[in-house]
Amino acid sequence: MKTKFFADTSILTVKVVVAGPGGVGKTTLLKRYETNNFIPAVSTVGINFLVMDQEVGETVLRIAYWDYAGEDRFRSLFPGYCQGSSGALVAFDTSRIQTLSELPEWLRMIREHNDPDIPIVLIGNKLDTTNDKTRELIVKSAGNFVKEYNLSGYYLCSAKTGEGMESPFAHLGILIIESKKRQR
Repeated sequence: MKTKFFADTSILTVKVVVAGPGGVGKTTLLKRYETNNFIPAVSTVGINFLVMDQEVGETVLRIAYWDYAGEDRFRSLFPGYCQGSSGALVAFDTSRIQTLSELPEWLRMIREHNDPDIPIVLIGNKLDTTNDKTRELIVKSAGNFVKEYNLSGYYLCSAKTGEGMESPFAHLGILIIESKKRQR
């Protein structure tokens, strides 16, 4: 899944917005995905970018991840930055389940400034900080949230330990390819 050079494959360049409240670990998730190492991140100021290639069947997605700061002071800029996205990752902090309740406003802005059927995957980060009982509550809450807001699925992971890290990115890549095929 990491960056490679491809000679006989079509390359599709897309934009994916990464959104959610401040402090949920969006940048750390992307750094773990890119390097397969835990690299603690400081708060994002404005926006960060990461471009990675992902093989999906015969297609290579060249994905530009737009990692947007979650603090309220930057929120008014978000609609302009998220416009033109082919997919989205929205993140919450499993150790602060209330961050899940902050996501509807992010979802509204993503859908308002893109195709309303944009593939959106929910990621619960910091799973390493939870116990089994808490995980049961998180699984139930995330499942209900996905149904209520018509999301494309959810994944629980830990940027610190690497648990569950590949799945949300792989799933979103497949959804983007399927969406592009329907648009043709």
